[in-house]
Amino acid sequence: MSIHLELRSYRGGDRHRHDYSQILLPMQGAMRLDVEGHRSVVSSQCVAIIPREHEHDFEPSADCSMLILDVEAGAFTGEAEPALLRDPVPSLTRVEPWLWRMFRQLGAEVEAGTCRPSDAARMAMAGLQLVAPRAMPRPLSRAEGRVIEVAHSGGAGSVAEMARTAGLGQSRFHALFRATTGQSPKQAQLTRLFDEAAELLVKTALPVSEIAYRLGYQNASSFNRQFRRRFGLAPSEFRAAGRSR
Repeated sequence: MSIHLELRSYRGGDRHRHDYSQILLPMQGAMRLDVEGHRSVVSSQCVAIIPREHEHDFEPSADCSMLILDVEAGAFTGEAEPALLRDPVPSLTRVEPWLWRMFRQLGAEVEAGTCRPSDAARMAMAGLQLVAPRAMPRPLSRAEGRVIEVAHSGGAGSVAEMARTAGLGQSRFHALFRATTGQSPKQAQLTRLFDEAAELLVKTALPVSEIAYRLGYQNASSFNRQFRRRFGLAPSEFRAAGRSR
């Protein structure tokens, strides 16, 4: 199977094409993608497909990191090809949260050097067998573009503040935010918050209470409850599991 897997950080765009299909799974940040007029934003919990010989350009956020699979023609001789790769048009598809966690874990294992890229590629392709493709959406309107700008900037502050930054009313902003990102502003804030919490738990020795205060919680017990509700583990259990892996 001729598939190359790599974790890549992006800092700038470059219009080009290549003779293999490319699968993009965002590990961090987001990317505006233009594939021959099909414009979209590749962000958390979605997978983008760029078919071979399709000219494309991209604009990454400052913290953009992607798990990339380059799939050569004939890579699936004698093996089942994911439906995502059978359609010759670009696609952007939401991924179920439980499956997304598997892709995120694969990316973490590759980054840490605890999983060989060739093994991770096979596991990623097995996961992609479970995803049904969707064609890339229509080009974004100006209002949608402003909403995406706010989402890219980190989405800090209240919904009212974010709506003012985008130059929209709150209800309009909320509806466009959900339509363009697949999440409400509050859900997107919580996703970023808990992604940061998970990283601090695994990569630092900071006490759980200090992490809670750093992320804006007034007490650690509230942080613990919400963290358990999201991940199914207490922060201390999550830290222990991450370090054991």
